Amino acid sequence: MITHIVGNRPQFIKLAPLYHELERNGYEQNIIHSGQHYDENMSDVFFEELGIPAPAVNLLAGGGSHAQMTARTMVGLEKELSDQKPDLVVLYGDTNTTLAGAVTAAKLCIPIAHVEAGPRVHDKTNPEECNRIVTDHLSDLLFSPDTVSLQNLEREGLGAKACMTGDIMYDTYLSIAERPTQSQETQSEDIIVMTWHRQENTADRGRMESILDLVGKLESKVICPLHPRTRKCLENFGLLERAKRISNLEMIDPVGYTEMVRLMNSARLILTDSGGVSKESSYAGAKCLFMLELDVWEDLVRDHWIHKFNPENAASVEEALFFAKKAQRVALADRPKYYGDGHAAKKMVQELRNRNLI
Repeated sequence: MITHIVGNRPQFIKLAPLYHELERNGYEQNIIHSGQHYDENMSDVFFEELGIPAPAVNLLAGGGSHAQMTARTMVGLEKELSDQKPDLVVLYGDTNTTLAGAVTAAKLCIPIAHVEAGPRVHDKTNPEECNRIVTDHLSDLLFSPDTVSLQNLEREGLGAKACMTGDIMYDTYLSIAERPTQSQETQSEDIIVMTWHRQENTADRGRMESILDLVGKLESKVICPLHPRTRKCLENFGLLERAKRISNLEMIDPVGYTEMVRLMNSARLILTDSGGVSKESSYAGAKCLFMLELDVWEDLVRDHWIHKFNPENAASVEEALFFAKKAQRVALADRPKYYGDGHAAKKMVQELRNRNLI
């Protein structure tokens, strides 16, 4: 039995190709959902459109502080994993769900495979950085999305249990983009697609005001599928009505992955604080403004595909606005190609076999 532990949108996207590849090869599997994303538009819709079966259990552990959510998830996982006794646990990304899964499975002596291992922002004040480091060191097999991530693991002495498979999100992206309704890029309306959810950008009123100020200065329509937590923070700070008055900002409900791919494929620029979305921008052909000064996807930053900035620094904002003004869609042949060939899931299954983990 292989147990996948997931809890949020990016993890569902990473899960789908590996689940389907293991299924094609006849392996018994189940899914545990931590409940980290408990809004239907952030959870159920992804299982449906990606063809993933419903989780065997939902721990309903979402909400509260980092410690509270991690602790609730660990308590629930301990019971479920003890009952199920899986041969392998698969973890995804860098969330509190991932950290809880790594600690719990390790203490129960269950082998762990970590999908998207090795990315580093080199800043331990970033909560996800702590999750990544702990998970990588506790795991038995590490799947890296790119060469930089693999090199990070080698520097930490983890090279022997690491391999470069490419980004499994690219597998999913291609499967969606190649569907009949997505086969041709949507005609651009000169739009900017925005995602906004990180704690660093939502916990402080001044920070949120700075981001809204920036959006109002952009010279294109900005479409923002609004994360439930971001909406709640805007409401709590009394900023939601102000956001609604920004003439070029269209806030919409969270969307499924098919619709997100359509939006990205029609955008000339992506504005985000999501590590996953910033990487996906290179698949979509839209350059990226990243709303944190973190070392995300170093190759894309070096190539001036991702421009990171501080929304609260006037000079940094001016540089960001200049970058946004110049940004245009990039043809398929000219997009960066650092993250594999869209067959990461097949490589993962083969590596699991080679190392006798399945």
